[in-house]
Amino acid sequence: MKRTAYLVLTIVTTLTISCKKILQPDTPSSFNQEYIFSTEADAKKAVNAVYALFNGDPFTSRVSTNYAGNTDVEVGGTAAAPDGGRRDIWSFEATSSNSEILSVWNNAYNAINKANECIEGLQSSSIAGEKGMKQLIGEAKTLRAYWYYLLVNNWGDVPFQVTATRAGDNYYLPKTGRDTILSYLIHDLVVAEPDMMWADQLDFGTERINREFVMGMIARLSLMRGGYWLYPDMSMQRKADFRSYYDTANLYCKKLVQLKPHQLSPFDKVFENINKSVKVNNDDVLYEVAFAPGAGDVGWNIGVSVAAGTHNYGSTTIAMLLTPTYYHSFDTTDLRLNTTCSLIGYDKDLIQQPVPVTSITMGKWNRILRTGNLGASTSKGTGVNWPLMRYTDVLLMLAESENEISGPNGVAQEALKKVRQRAFPTSMWASKVDAYVSAVSAGKDQFFNAIVNERAWEFGGEFLRKYDLARWNLYGKKVAETINAMTQMGADAVAGVGAYSSLPDYLYFRRVGSEIIFLNKYTRLTTPPVLDPSTGVSRINWLRGLYNTTTNSAADYILRQYRGYQDPSGTKAVRYILPLHSSVIANSLGTLKNDGYGY
Repeated sequence: MKRTAYLVLTIVTTLTISCKKILQPDTPSSFNQEYIFSTEADAKKAVNAVYALFNGDPFTSRVSTNYAGNTDVEVGGTAAAPDGGRRDIWSFEATSSNSEILSVWNNAYNAINKANECIEGLQSSSIAGEKGMKQLIGEAKTLRAYWYYLLVNNWGDVPFQVTATRAGDNYYLPKTGRDTILSYLIHDLVVAEPDMMWADQLDFGTERINREFVMGMIARLSLMRGGYWLYPDMSMQRKADFRSYYDTANLYCKKLVQLKPHQLSPFDKVFENINKSVKVNNDDVLYEVAFAPGAGDVGWNIGVSVAAGTHNYGSTTIAMLLTPTYYHSFDTTDLRLNTTCSLIGYDKDLIQQPVPVTSITMGKWNRILRTGNLGASTSKGTGVNWPLMRYTDVLLMLAESENEISGPNGVAQEALKKVRQRAFPTSMWASKVDAYVSAVSAGKDQFFNAIVNERAWEFGGEFLRKYDLARWNLYGKKVAETINAMTQMGADAVAGVGAYSSLPDYLYFRRVGSEIIFLNKYTRLTTPPVLDPSTGVSRINWLRGLYNTTTNSAADYILRQYRGYQDPSGTKAVRYILPLHSSVIANSLGTLKNDGYGY
């Protein structure tokens, strides 16, 4: 059952963030706080109004997905030149006039202010000590923490307020340091967590923020606080006290694993369930943003491509894709590969068509799997939920933090093994799990690099990579490696020799009805089949598509993709921090400005 309560009109005050004044309310409160929060039912409606801020474009097709390119995993195709839109965010060329950045900023502070209202009302309620009210306090605090997490990841130091805005307040807040914000949020959730309920104790299960997810968020925030981030002088640094935050992350990952261990369904089943709106408690998904029918863009701007036609599944407008280097980084026996990377799309007649090497889509999201037809004219608003955290994330954060603290010991190895055990058939565990983990455990650095790779293979298409690369101080290195590798892949495919020459130059396939069977998804054929329409055998360019044979250089796809980052060595920092929108600066009465980052 979908949690449609997100969209229910509530009695909570609607405070909107003005483009003119940071955190300034447009209207006074219409209801007395004591009345609103005097019953758990009404208090839940108030908190639902905070959840509702996930339902608009600023989240569904902006900050949750589009903002998170470009990396070595997820990318969005950039234009031939900066165009002032989302493509400039992908290519690290956004300016203060970019219209895409303002809506997310405003939406985030709107959600934060609503959360602040709820927290104050809940805590001052005469029934604040009741179990259900404590749960709601934890939900509101976590929602506030999540929106600040997004702000800090994208803008760095930002205005910080944890009280509801009232008439007479100072609406022109200066920036607060990321370290201060993250430290506050971590402590806030540490206090709230023990009073919260597990997902299987809640009426909407994983569609409500629950104790498991809060433990995971404490770990995620802690690793960010203990990681690197970009400073205005374009240096990547981390605070001297970083180790203590790895300790916190480690503590809460272990706490979840010990108190509430989860079973893992098969990898493909996890995403089939999400596409079909099947909720399973105590499985991989810890919390997923619930989108009612007609809301949410999962399976529209990300996912398997579907062309408009007379069929009942509607159509996609795919914005974000996966890199060919990512696709070819997988072990070909890894069960996650075919679920994560889709080499086909559907035409207007739902006949499968192969995609070019520059258009590998995210197979985890597929509107054709929806339970009940969406309708021929539909596009946005698929109703597919968006998972914010999975249990495997906690396992890999446990492995990473344990390795940082004590090296690749038994605890770290066992956590990594649990993730890889699901990724390979049982018959392969001896080589692909046990032997592999033993080999990468030869040293701390080797194990860390294994975690870097594992998180890519596990979470491709879920848009965690950008934030991971930043906190690891690996963003520049991975972008440069991707550019260089794609360039070499294209050259080797055309020349037939080189490090990547064993990979497919062309993809050969056979049509069987409306489906495609690929003949060489992973290797170049030394004896290609005869192209024959009568047998249904065809081919498309594959890695050859990464090379421009006219100019004898990299294809435009490679030249454009990361255009704002020009360092083949990967040693320079990536400018992933966004500028403040010019209207925010102009109306801050001199409090805010774009100071640093080259803006």
